[in-house]
Amino acid sequence: MTDNEVRVWAQDSMSRIFPHQTAPRHGGRHIVLRAARNEIEDFQVGVCGPPRRLDALRATASPLKGPTGAVIPPEQIDILFADYVPVHWHSPDCAPDDLEGRAPGFYPDPLLPELWRGVNRVQFPGTVSLWVRLRIPAEAAAATYRGEIEIAWEGGGDTVTVELHVWPFALPRKSHLLMTNWFLPGPILQFHRLQPMTEEFWQVIELYARNLADHRQNVILTPFTALSGNGELQDGRIRAQLVDVCQTGPDAYAFEFSTFDRWVECFFRHGFEWIEGGHLAGASEHPVLPMVRQSGRDQAQRLPFTSTREPEYRTYLGQFLRALRAHLTDRGWLDRFMLHLSDEPHGDQFEAYTGLSKFVKSIVPEIPLIDAMGAPEYAPYADHPVPIEHRYEEFVQASGKPQEQVWFYYCCAPTGPWPNRFLDYPLIRVRIFTWVAFRYGIPGFLHWGLNHWGWHRPFYREEVYNPYDNTTGGTLQAGDSYVLYPPRMPSQSHAPVDSIRWEIIRKAMEDYEYLYLLRERVAAGSGAAADLERGAALLRELEEEVVPDMADYTRDARYLASFRRRVGDAIARMTP
Repeated sequence: MTDNEVRVWAQDSMSRIFPHQTAPRHGGRHIVLRAARNEIEDFQVGVCGPPRRLDALRATASPLKGPTGAVIPPEQIDILFADYVPVHWHSPDCAPDDLEGRAPGFYPDPLLPELWRGVNRVQFPGTVSLWVRLRIPAEAAAATYRGEIEIAWEGGGDTVTVELHVWPFALPRKSHLLMTNWFLPGPILQFHRLQPMTEEFWQVIELYARNLADHRQNVILTPFTALSGNGELQDGRIRAQLVDVCQTGPDAYAFEFSTFDRWVECFFRHGFEWIEGGHLAGASEHPVLPMVRQSGRDQAQRLPFTSTREPEYRTYLGQFLRALRAHLTDRGWLDRFMLHLSDEPHGDQFEAYTGLSKFVKSIVPEIPLIDAMGAPEYAPYADHPVPIEHRYEEFVQASGKPQEQVWFYYCCAPTGPWPNRFLDYPLIRVRIFTWVAFRYGIPGFLHWGLNHWGWHRPFYREEVYNPYDNTTGGTLQAGDSYVLYPPRMPSQSHAPVDSIRWEIIRKAMEDYEYLYLLRERVAAGSGAAADLERGAALLRELEEEVVPDMADYTRDARYLASFRRRVGDAIARMTP
């Protein structure tokens, strides 16, 4: 490769293209993909050359053409440019082979609609990573489609050819695994420069609801307290809170839910299945208090309670829970709602947590409780205990809860061999969590950090956090606190910025549907005897080779792709 030469290659989506890597010696410009209808398939294009020639890099997609006039139009193909973000340190306790790249260093993660470069007097890295996203329509004909991605740069260009085989079955639109990544409205207000409950605010919430649904998230965290600390009233109601609370007497409260309804209807409109009510307490003992307005005052105030055990707090909480139940019943949402008490109860919180659980259940036994927790003694007091993944099996054995009610989660822990979504993990370790869920019959997955764009305890800082410049929150593993980025320039676009990890999480959710369809076809006896036996053998291989254990799963991305291809072929043969 000469000093002035530009090299282009195509590769799958399971290994990152780093900013200073050179073009692979045998990198080809042809990619072969296999996908179902209603699936979103991804691949990458690497471009390596003199930085001055890549500043104006452009890429366009041709139609993907199949036989007899079948076409997947360019509008179904997104070409995004990977931006590079810093990883300050490696995740601890990991073997070298369980990490990708070198820290400190820059990693590709945000996916921008345009190349984010400066002027040519700045020496940029000589490698650019393009992420190509293909949306296979639900009505696409089962066929082989061919097309091109055209790459152009200063003084030249090249072409990547795409071959897409579409199987004769569609992935279900409704996911069979529940997933929540906690969506926090506070950072939305800050980074999009919004005021709560304005029409612009609701338009941005709609953008996020669409994005989350597009990545198969189907459970949405819904706060009951103020989205900002502002107690301002608008039209006589609390502006920054989904539920308007009015104190009508010394121990009497009234509740109005029209803004809450608008939030819920937005997410239900995009296919969400569950509303996940926000936490009632911190550390089980400290109430998470709403703003409350009183007649004659022009500002709402927070309730003054300091303990979840206070009789006055429980008087308020009982009234709120009864009003909430009545409203959910009226709207037909009671069977689509669950409620958090306190996040990760542990240590000396047992009495406070269990007391709060018993009180809530005495008022609204119909509303299921769900909480992430680190110790199994808390599990009997939640309908859906959510153990951290490395203690899942212990929870199932010790909690007394039916396995189909026990979810799992991870966050900044565990590290070591366990799946997680840190920026320095090979992407197969980000993707494998749904295979684990299927293997163990786990109904749901929870993560705290969809968009926590901020400093993390205990080392807060006064300067404004920038998720493009710091991926650790100051103290965490890189990437733990978010998989979506805010827009670079919200004055021009409020669209959230996807990440490579967020795209891989969608692939993981699609993987689950492949496994679900395979098991369904085998159980139903759909197909010839040889095909059914082949399908059953794949399910056995899943348990024995792909995920024999939660921490002992395949790290071989090529093997996983091959296995998934064989699953797709098996489903196709068993599809009428």
